[in-house]
Amino acid sequence: MKKIFFTFTSTAFLMIASIVTVKAQVDPVTPVTPPTPPAATSDIVGVATGSVEHTTLVEAINTANVLKVFQLNGPFTVFAPTNAAFDKIPEADRKKLMKNKAELAKTLKYHMVGGTWNSTTLMNAIKHGNGFVELPTLSGGKLKATVEDGKVKLTDEMGNAMFVTNADIMATNGIVHVVDGVAHPMQPVTAAKQ
Repeated sequence: MKKIFFTFTSTAFLMIASIVTVKAQVDPVTPVTPPTPPAATSDIVGVATGSVEHTTLVEAINTANVLKVFQLNGPFTVFAPTNAAFDKIPEADRKKLMKNKAELAKTLKYHMVGGTWNSTTLMNAIKHGNGFVELPTLSGGKLKATVEDGKVKLTDEMGNAMFVTNADIMATNGIVHVVDGVAHPMQPVTAAKQ
């Protein structure tokens, strides 16, 4: 009886081993690599132009005659306000801003930062900066970046806050982060006439 059981057990073992061997030959184990992000095919302006949420931004870039600035080689990081972000500005103020080319150009450049600040780089800088990092903008002002509820929060020099709602959109001349507000640079103080 022991001999029959041993023969049956060894036969079953050999059958299982051969099935496993055949299965291994049919399904070779290949290492899983994460997909590489698609290469950028458009510059920052092309990214904005291709977005239905950024028609006001594209209009503002053209109105302010700063198209070439947004097409420079960079690299740049742009915090791109959506149409809804522009709509948060009271209508009279928004119309006034859109008519004042110099002020509009300054406001748009206030959303541009030199270098490639992807979400990882930005979060690390905030962490190593004791909870914040100041980003010098092309307008000459600074944006303060912090983290609130797990999202990157940007505060302008006037104290207005906006959040990054979509990060790391690659462009050929930098990176775009979508934001839900419009940053306003500090207005120069003019001396009162006496």
